[in-house]
Amino acid sequence: MGDYQIGGGLKLFTAIEKTRGFSEFLHKRMIHALEMEDPAELHYLLAQLDDYHSFMWRYYKKLRTQRGERSDLPG
Repeated sequence: MGDYQIGGGLKLFTAIEKTRGFSEFLHKRMIHALEMEDPAELHYLLAQLDDYHSFMWRYYKKLRTQRGERSDLPG
């Protein structure tokens, strides 16, 4: 868990670093937890996923407030 830091400021660099760190963190731990069928480890990883999800929503809301709804987005 040393590479993945919970929390952090709502800025592009932090979001990019958090995404990289979380990806590596999950890659190292999720497959092992699933293979071992370890409910405690899986619960811990899901809590970390929830933290990442919350951070990204906060970042999205900040961008939406700063930049408004953009009409050039796909969809």
